[in-house]
Amino acid sequence: MASTSHAFFTSIPWTSRLLASPSIRTAHPFSRTPKPLTGEDSLIAGTLATSSTIPHCLIYYPRPGSADAEVNSINVLLKVGDGCNGYPSILHGGITATIIDEAMGMLLQLQSERLHLGRVATGHASGEIASGVEAFTKSLNVEFKSPIKTPGIILVKVKVVERKGRGIKMVATVGQKVGQEEELDGEVKVCATGAKQ
Repeated sequence: MASTSHAFFTSIPWTSRLLASPSIRTAHPFSRTPKPLTGEDSLIAGTLATSSTIPHCLIYYPRPGSADAEVNSINVLLKVGDGCNGYPSILHGGITATIIDEAMGMLLQLQSERLHLGRVATGHASGEIASGVEAFTKSLNVEFKSPIKTPGIILVKVKVVERKGRGIKMVATVGQKVGQEEELDGEVKVCATGAKQ
């Protein structure tokens, strides 16, 4: 699925340009992998991973300066279909909130994976795969600025803004390109913002 999503987003001029730099790293979201033994992530990996909901999802971020450098921000590209509509051709607000929450979780999972690989490299851990992140949303505030059109592509930008003990504050924006998706240039308009603890 990861290579399928990568191929999909590199076939669209404006998203292809976002992924074209050799300094960009891409990743398949852990939450998009079905886990039939536990049922974990069934909403994201099953219900919202169909051809009419969110068939494509890809994380990308700038290559960190070193192997142990922390990644504090990511971008997530998603293809949203009309199976996620609230109104005709408009993404349901609850799905928008879910996407924001999930993209923030993707950043935490990526951080966990990088930390694990660093520990493996120094002999402090073993195994190729980090365990899942055990983090829960304390609060999520979403502000809707304009409708997100479906079907379409959205760009979610997530970053950590504060760490205090076990608490992490994050912010996100959800944007959609103005104009035709086939065009190379054009503004990405912020349609929603989110803040999470």
